[in-house]
Amino acid sequence: MKNGSLHDHLFGTFDQKLSWPIRQRIALGTARGLAYLHYGAQPSIIHRDIKANNILLDEEFEAKVADFGLAKFTPEGMTHMSTRVAGTMGYLAPEYALYGQLTEKSDVYSFGVVLLELLSGKKALHVTNDNQPSLVTDWAWSLVREGKGLDVIEDGMPEKGPSEVLEKYVLVAVLCSHPQLYARPTMDQVVKMLETDLVVPSIPERPIPLVAEMDDIERYSSSGSIQLSSSGGFQSFTMESSLPRDRNGDGESSGSRTEGR
Repeated sequence: MKNGSLHDHLFGTFDQKLSWPIRQRIALGTARGLAYLHYGAQPSIIHRDIKANNILLDEEFEAKVADFGLAKFTPEGMTHMSTRVAGTMGYLAPEYALYGQLTEKSDVYSFGVVLLELLSGKKALHVTNDNQPSLVTDWAWSLVREGKGLDVIEDGMPEKGPSEVLEKYVLVAVLCSHPQLYARPTMDQVVKMLETDLVVPSIPERPIPLVAEMDDIERYSSSGSIQLSSSGGFQSFTMESSLPRDRNGDGESSGSRTEGR
């Protein structure tokens, strides 16, 4: 392909940063390609290895989903498959990486990671300033939770689009890369959100990390939900806690528990 892969432009030899119109075109093209695999192809196809290297770009920067070496056909009527885990670290959905549970929403998670890479210029798995490994999904989530979704956008992006559009793309990426399968949209829904004025639904709170700060645990257990507003004031979002409150109403959980991402 004349313009190589998305990885080449984000992390490779190309020095010039992609403009927002080109990034938007790549995001939409990738989303449409995956939606076709899941709902247009018969039988439907789960790609299993969506990553920046496998998004190829033609001379017009139209995205082409490539490399079907790990792809699986989905027999009609099957809600999920149990299979040997294959794919690339940083892009794998938690339920698939941990339990081998494969669904179309495994691809949705990977798409969310790629979209975050496209928006931020950060790798799926990167090293922070204090030399600690970090997932781009965790980093983006922490900013959205603080109402700073626009801080996800890469500095110096040429022809930066309207703030409300940029922020919507960030929220779609965070929703797609939610660690809990039920919270993710389908690729058809993703295409509609990116192409139209369809509102991004409320983003459920994420499970408490296996290693959590005490104030995080107290915040999750003492509040049934967290109200967040976007940095630009375009829309408010409710983050629903995944921990039950006890019947006393005192905000203390009757039994604390932690869950891995």
